[in-house]
Amino acid sequence: MIGRSKHSENRLFLNMIAGGTMGLLTVITSASFGTVIFSGDLANALPTGIGLLLFSSTIISTIVASLSAYPSVVATVSDTTIPVLSLVARQIADLMPNASIEAKLLTVGAAIILNSVVGGAVLMALGEFKLGGLIRFIPYPVVGGFLAGTGVLLVQGAFNSLNGVDYDHLTLTMFLQLNVLFQWLPAILFAAAMFLLPRFIEHFLLLPGIIAAAIALFYLGLALTGTTIAQANAHQWLLGTIPSGQLFHFNSIPTMRSADWGVVFRQIPSLAALWLIESISLLLNANGIELLAGRDFDLNRELKIAGAASIVSGIGGGVSGFPSVGETTLAQNLGGTGRLVGWMIAGICLTMCLGDAAVLSYFPKFILVGIPLLLGVEFFYDWIYRAWFKFSRSDYCIILLIVLVTATVGYLQGIGVGLLAAIVLFVINYSQLAVTKRISSGAFYHSNVLRTPEEFDILAAEGEQIYVLELQGVIFFGTATKLLNQIRDQISRTQDQRITDITIDPMRFVILDFRLVSGLDASAVLSFAKLKQLAVQQQVHLLFTHLSKDATQRLRQGDCLDETDPLCHVFADVDRALEWCEEQILKTHRPSQLQSDLPETTLHQYLKTAFVDPAQVDRLMSYLKVCPFAEGEYLFRQGDPFDGLYFVGSGQVSVVLELGNDQTKRIRTYTIGNTIGEMGLYRQTVRMASVIADKPSTVYFLSTRAFKQIEASDPLLASNIHRFVVNLLAERLEHREQELKNLLQSS
Repeated sequence: MIGRSKHSENRLFLNMIAGGTMGLLTVITSASFGTVIFSGDLANALPTGIGLLLFSSTIISTIVASLSAYPSVVATVSDTTIPVLSLVARQIADLMPNASIEAKLLTVGAAIILNSVVGGAVLMALGEFKLGGLIRFIPYPVVGGFLAGTGVLLVQGAFNSLNGVDYDHLTLTMFLQLNVLFQWLPAILFAAAMFLLPRFIEHFLLLPGIIAAAIALFYLGLALTGTTIAQANAHQWLLGTIPSGQLFHFNSIPTMRSADWGVVFRQIPSLAALWLIESISLLLNANGIELLAGRDFDLNRELKIAGAASIVSGIGGGVSGFPSVGETTLAQNLGGTGRLVGWMIAGICLTMCLGDAAVLSYFPKFILVGIPLLLGVEFFYDWIYRAWFKFSRSDYCIILLIVLVTATVGYLQGIGVGLLAAIVLFVINYSQLAVTKRISSGAFYHSNVLRTPEEFDILAAEGEQIYVLELQGVIFFGTATKLLNQIRDQISRTQDQRITDITIDPMRFVILDFRLVSGLDASAVLSFAKLKQLAVQQQVHLLFTHLSKDATQRLRQGDCLDETDPLCHVFADVDRALEWCEEQILKTHRPSQLQSDLPETTLHQYLKTAFVDPAQVDRLMSYLKVCPFAEGEYLFRQGDPFDGLYFVGSGQVSVVLELGNDQTKRIRTYTIGNTIGEMGLYRQTVRMASVIADKPSTVYFLSTRAFKQIEASDPLLASNIHRFVVNLLAERLEHREQELKNLLQSS
């Protein structure tokens, strides 16, 4: 018990250390962010702005720390929010040149409230409808460009907070003035130290130590130069006069009443972009915290928590925020493991917000300028330097394009150009993908109809008339055009070969297999309409297989699919389409007497040529039972016990696999001379599939009982039957192996 109590005391102590350290850092960051937003014309309202940010940190940290799935999470004002709000504040000030400072402040405050409440509602809606995953469909290079562009705004905001610089008439000499130089030069050195030292020194007190050392060096410099506090204030090296008393006052209602809403509504495009970026940033931070915690969170729940925190903060006039993976990592390194960390951050911010914050007046200005510079540099490091090694060159160019447009033209323009570039790049890249997974020829890709050797020879010689394309992916105008050109080139190639070799038949059939097509864009219909025109011109049959309901509807609406057209055909699968094409080829090669069903004696004649000892065929026929079947009648059903072997005498029968829900798949189709059930003859298993007559057929049945009688009384006949079956199986296996080899070579 004593050991457990001591462990609890240690954990409480570490949580207090972590919470206290992170609370002080949050106060400094809030003051720094305040200088970014409330600069220029709004600089006189900086104390109010700092109080607003401290209030926001209090609310966000309290709610998120109390409800998040990760107890020691640190949630404060979002660093991606600040540069955009700074941009919005500057735009509002520019749109109200003749208004009073108070009117500008009220309008900026209304924009902040609108952003927090609506942005929070967006986060809550995404979480409520479980749409958090949709944010991840934003192209990753565009996300990187957004964040790198945010770095640009942070750097711009940091320099805009410098006093004594007229940005309307900017010259280089302005930055070299002593009072300005001592604002930005130490800030750059401070940001460089905060950025570089952690990459060489790993210690949880390093960052707080750098800040403390920077403050100590600043006041040491003042002492050594004999500069008084009043003189430092006059040179604007300190934050400035912070009035005694509380920094935050609840004035949301007066703000909403007195703001210029016409100016506020003109900021909605910038704010809408910010809502998107906040959603992306929140999910990126949540993923980082998942890795830190070593477990998955309910991201939709975290969205709702962050959304609720932003709404409550907005109602009080504050800004939005959410968990930060960087600050959460720092808190964990300081020993923070519980919700006390977030509660202490909130308590410290609330104390500074409602208490006497005059101590902030003595805070060096360069630290408040250096922190946004540091964040901007970190964005640049992650999304410009490191991105060079992570992204392809085309994706990296999108990031740079967004950054350059953001820096030279504007934030929204950078986002728009980035999205447009990503779309164009996607179309180009996707158009270069193969729309066909496999291209085959009827010379080696056959239907499941098991034909006679003579018919196979004909199909092998004439099968180049059949062109089979197995399509894949989403077909849109880019890939559809590529498909059209591919078919046109193939038709031209066969025609050129026909000119040089008249024995080669031109391509007559094009089979388009849509089994692996996940979508057909409306823009692709035009290319299929051109394909139909090409088919009519060249008298080529188009056969569509595995068409989805949506694809069928689109093709019909575009007049690309007309079943009444003699050159347009629709089949359930490639197997049936191949069978139809093969029949068209065989019709031109069969003797006229073979166009009708063969007489029953044909089986007798076929077996005479197939048996090692033809004299045994007459004896076999005496054991066979003649069984006529009508079209659609089953010889046997899947699961029936094996009772004998069938010989096809005339007609055609198919082996079908019953898949359930009245769905079947054809495995094989047999014609004259083929056997059915030979495997069961040896294994004595149940029927693995059903066999149905495709048209009126006559089969000859050799029962198991009759076969056993043959084996017992006539070994010579039994031997001939075994030899016949083995040869038949070997031919089928050889055919399948050759077909597989050809398919693998064509893929």
